[in-house]
Amino acid sequence: MDKVGQWSGSVEPSDLPMVRQVVGVVFEGGDPVAWRDQAGPVLGSEPRAMACALALIADFVDRVDGPGHASVTG
Repeated sequence: MDKVGQWSGSVEPSDLPMVRQVVGVVFEGGDPVAWRDQAGPVLGSEPRAMACALALIADFVDRVDGPGHASVTG
């Protein structure tokens, strides 16, 4: 979350706890959209914070597994 917070001006620090929880739901195998919908409306810069977090996760996976080797299970 520290790296997501580096995008000051685009991402509000107050969005980071929600983003952290949504990412946790994903890693636990849950449905992030359903979980987030239960938490109420998406406000402010939260969508930008989530996009930044997802970009960082994709970059991490590419570094570990190599580009194009990530798999999605469902």
